[in-house]
Amino acid sequence: MNETIKTFVTNEIFSSNVYVIKWKNWWIIIDPWFYNSEIKDYLEKIWWVESILLTHGHWDHIRFVDEIKNDYPSSKIYIHEKDKELLTNINLNCSLLVWRKEIIIKSKVEFFDECNMEIWWYNIRIIHLPWHTDWCSMFYIEELNSLFLGDVVMEDSVWTLRTPTWDYNKMSASLWKFKHLWLDYNVECYPGHWEMRTYWRILKENQFLRDHIL
Repeated sequence: MNETIKTFVTNEIFSSNVYVIKWKNWWIIIDPWFYNSEIKDYLEKIWWVESILLTHGHWDHIRFVDEIKNDYPSSKIYIHEKDKELLTNINLNCSLLVWRKEIIIKSKVEFFDECNMEIWWYNIRIIHLPWHTDWCSMFYIEELNSLFLGDVVMEDSVWTLRTPTWDYNKMSASLWKFKHLWLDYNVECYPGHWEMRTYWRILKENQFLRDHIL
């Protein structure tokens, strides 16, 4: 396990992860579904949160964006532009459907495309695999040998809940792309839900990636 990456886990409703990447006294936060005392204590002595990266715009990945932005006003929030509407649309982000509460992000958000993004000395490769939302993304940081999956895949399955932007054909194409990424088999893959697995173990154990349609 990479010591630069801290995983916070909650079982509120279902098992979900928030990732905090530490470099010296700066932090990157990925998909803040929760923001509890454990995370706050961990961040307490830092200089600032540099960035909040969102793999996609569903309620269980964006819930505490505004609260973190309020505590760290200089932080920048990033998401793909095609998922922009989910930040303010309670039907598309499923907050009303599943959470029964409205989640609307009010903070200013920056948008990225499929590219390499520099944060400090980290070269973050944006990999788009749209199907779970119109343009959900993964973040690959070669320096950390790590891939942050969001909800593209999990250890042995994928989300099969048919959300408003779910698309079967895009799922098949995106999972094919995931299966054929030029990555070392030992890359550590950090999903939005459940435990970290290596890229090789996901390819070996995930039933959807073994399915004949891919």
